[in-house]
This record gives sequence, structure tokens and C-alpha cells, in this order.
Amino acid sequence: MDEKSSKLNFEKFNIKTFLLECLIIMLGTFITAMGFKIFLTPHNIVPGGFMGIAQIIFDLIAKTGFTAIPVSVWYIILNAFLYVFAVKHMGIKFGLRVAVGILSYSLFVGLIDSLDFVSSIATQIETEAIGITGAGVYILYAIYGGLLMGAGLGLVFRGNGSTGGSDMVAVLVNKFFPTVTTGQIVMTVDGIVVVLSAIAYQSLVLPLYALITIFICGKVADLFVDGVRSFRAFYIITEKKEELSQTIFDKIHRGVTNIKCEGMYTHQDRDMLMVIVRRSQVMMLKKVVKEVDPESFMFSDSVKEAYGKGFLTYSERTKIFAKKVKNKNKEN
Repeated sequence: MDEKSSKLNFEKFNIKTFLLECLIIMLGTFITAMGFKIFLTPHNIVPGGFMGIAQIIFDLIAKTGFTAIPVSVWYIILNAFLYVFAVKHMGIKFGLRVAVGILSYSLFVGLIDSLDFVSSIATQIETEAIGITGAGVYILYAIYGGLLMGAGLGLVFRGNGSTGGSDMVAVLVNKFFPTVTTGQIVMTVDGIVVVLSAIAYQSLVLPLYALITIFICGKVADLFVDGVRSFRAFYIITEKKEELSQTIFDKIHRGVTNIKCEGMYTHQDRDMLMVIVRRSQVMMLKKVVKEVDPESFMFSDSVKEAYGKGFLTYSERTKIFAKKVKNKNKEN
């Protein structure tokens, strides 16, 4: 295969990947919109972000009788200037995925607003809650609104996309101020929105429910991005490195890496073994270490992802990207 045909195949693969990512992003924004409109909007629980600001603006202006501009359009207006600025500094590829996220999220929020069966679901939930408890169960709305929005946003992130708003602010600020983390920026924006909701709805209780929603949303989104498969890395300082390593090979079937280190109190050379195991293998490893060398020193750390034989496999896209970077480095 010549270089030209190889390049065409690579571009064709990128197009297919982009389309798949767009579908994932759109599925995510649909689920997010459902959580927002069914559980949160009817009860004035504002989950932060630009959609939360859009909802506050709409509700405040609606008090004057003006409802010509729906929440979904306010959301696009809020993102418009920021989007142009983001594309200018972050590139067209970033802009395309963000555009899909913003437009589909806005479209689904507007569509759900016009569907009677969605509003009837929200009404049914509220009616049943009042029938069972004698009052609206706001904690229920906050929890399930957060779950749905977190699942939706997690899918958006899995599709390498964004719904704009605070995410876009975070990317831009982080580009110019690398010491400020994305999480800090998003939390700041969401915090400002929650304060605004307290003023707009003249309530100190509703923002508290909003904080529950934001917390759950973030945790669920992280689960979708990182996955439920977590690993642990164990570091073992031992005098019996050969025996312990062999026992780990035989009983747990995991590779072991020896790291040379120095004890700064005694200034003696020491051996530290490193082994990464799944959660289901943690107790077995502890048992093995206790049996082989109860005098050893061991500590562990959580590992979000581990790639390679026996763990997660590299995606085809990652392999192609790595190959492209490698070839580019060779050319330079």
C-alpha cells in the first residue's frame, strides 16, 4: 500500500470515527436534556452551567410576560460569542464536536419542552410523590436529575465532545492559565450559577438541592469516563523479592517490576516490587505478601487506567494516532 492510499484510509477512518462520536454525543445530550427537563426544571433546581443560566434568564423575563425566546435559544445565545472565541484559539476539530454538543443539547431541550408526554411524566412523578409523602420529594428530583445528567454528560465526554458553557470556559482559561485546573473553573462557574439561582428564586433551600445534583452529576460522569474497572498499584519493600515475585506469578498471575531504591535512614540499597492488580485480586495479594514476608512494608495507590497485556487494550484509534506521531517525529 503506497503513502497516498494509506493517507486516504486514515482520513476515511477519521470520518467514520467522527460520525460515531457525534452519535454518542447526541445520545448523551438527549439523556442530559431528559434529566434537566423531567426532574430539575419543573422544581426550579438549577444544576449549574450555561443551561442553568439560560433557565434563570427565561424565568426572570417570563415574569414580565415575555416568553418569545425559549430556554434552548437563550442557551445558544450565551454560547455564541464564547464559541467563536474558542474555535479561533482551539481549532476547527475542537469546534466541530462542541458545535454538535451545543446544538443537539439545545435542540433536545426545545423538543422535550414541546412534548406533552414528557411534561406528563414529570407531573406523574410529582403527583405520586405528594400522594406517598404528603409533599414534593425534592431530594428525589435532585438525585435522579443528577444521575441522568451525569450519565448524559459522561457519554458526551466519551464521544470527545462538550456541551459548551462552563466546559468551554474551562478549556479556554486553562489554555491561557495552565495553573488553573479545569475542575476549579467548572466548580467556580457552577457555584456562581447556584448563587444566582438563590437570588432569582428567592430561596436558600433550592440551591442546596442544586449542589446535590451537581455532585452526583460529576461523580456519574466520571464513572462513564473512567469506567467502573479500577485497579490498584501495590509497592512492596521486601528482603524476599525472588520468592515473593514468584508466588505472585504463580497464584495471582500478575507481572512484577523490581525498583531499586535506597533507605535514607540506613543508606542501604533496597528492592521495591511494584504490581498492579484488579480490585478482585487485592485480598489475594495481601494474603500472599503476609505469608511470604510478613516483615515487608507495603503501600498502595489507586489506578484509573492500566493498558497492556492482562489489562485494558489500546483502541485502534489510539494506535493510529501514536503511529502518526511517531512517523512525524521521524520526519523531523
